[in-house]
Amino acid sequence: MKILLIRSEGNQTHINDFMSDLLLHGLRQLYGSEVVDYPGCWYMYSDEIKNRKYDINKIWGKGFTINNTLKDYNSIDRTDIQKKIQEKYFDLVIYASIRRSDQFVNDVIKYNNKVMFIDGEDDNIIDERYAKLGLYFKRELLENKNNVVPISYAIPKEKIIKNINENPSDLLAPLVPGRLSTYIYDDEKTYYDMYSNSIFAITNKKLGWDCLRHYEILMNGCIPLFFNINDCPKSILQTLPKDRLSEIYSSFHGVLHLYFPFKIYKKKFLSFKKIFSYIPNMFKNKSASAFLKENSNILEIKNELLNFTQQNLTTEILAKYVLNKQN
Repeated sequence: MKILLIRSEGNQTHINDFMSDLLLHGLRQLYGSEVVDYPGCWYMYSDEIKNRKYDINKIWGKGFTINNTLKDYNSIDRTDIQKKIQEKYFDLVIYASIRRSDQFVNDVIKYNNKVMFIDGEDDNIIDERYAKLGLYFKRELLENKNNVVPISYAIPKEKIIKNINENPSDLLAPLVPGRLSTYIYDDEKTYYDMYSNSIFAITNKKLGWDCLRHYEILMNGCIPLFFNINDCPKSILQTLPKDRLSEIYSSFHGVLHLYFPFKIYKKKFLSFKKIFSYIPNMFKNKSASAFLKENSNILEIKNELLNFTQQNLTTEILAKYVLNKQN
């Protein structure tokens, strides 16, 4: 199947879009070089990223999880794209970041190409111009709308660990969302090891509910403690086991009482009642090994979530989901 994936060349601060990148990876797993990324997502290719001088801070999350997932950058034929569109060379055109780039869209429509639109932005806005032209995938979808369907992030399967760490050193992962002083990881391996060496990790809604951090926690065999997961709309994060994550939070959020609340909670998650409830527990044992002895089901939960991730949250499954939505 010949697919053209048109991506954005980024904005003033970052050159990539995770939703677009992850979908490209999944499509490439299915159809190899028949999937043409245009302009080329050079930062995902292990060979091309070495050929370019780049500032990793211009890539969201320093490129962790998407870097070095593709190879042979120059083996993809990216020539004469407009002409190929006019000749209906591609079986499908996907605008992988439609609100950032609609390059060639007039020709795509004029020459009756099959087309899909992906909107991976953090807001709840739907661009009705494109929703009328083809199937429109929205990451932060609040309610069902005609010709608009939900979409969520995923993980390259080669990045998912095969087995959990049965002897984690940390009860709670040191990285705390929103606490920039804890964002100290300069390479992917150290970042991943931080999660695999922890029993639990905090995660929460950012600008949007969907966040690659949720998946990075899961793919490293760590258990997410997801703040306010019960408030997530039904049509968002549909691929995550939200009910199970809610159960886990209800059962184990007491772990957070062992830590100074101002270091793990943003202001919106704090209350005087919550602060005072933590004081009697703050200096209790925070040993991971002691916790495992007291909670024999923890390793079982870690395995359960890792298995779920391996079976349901890969980019290949994401790509199949998108393609199966074709009329």
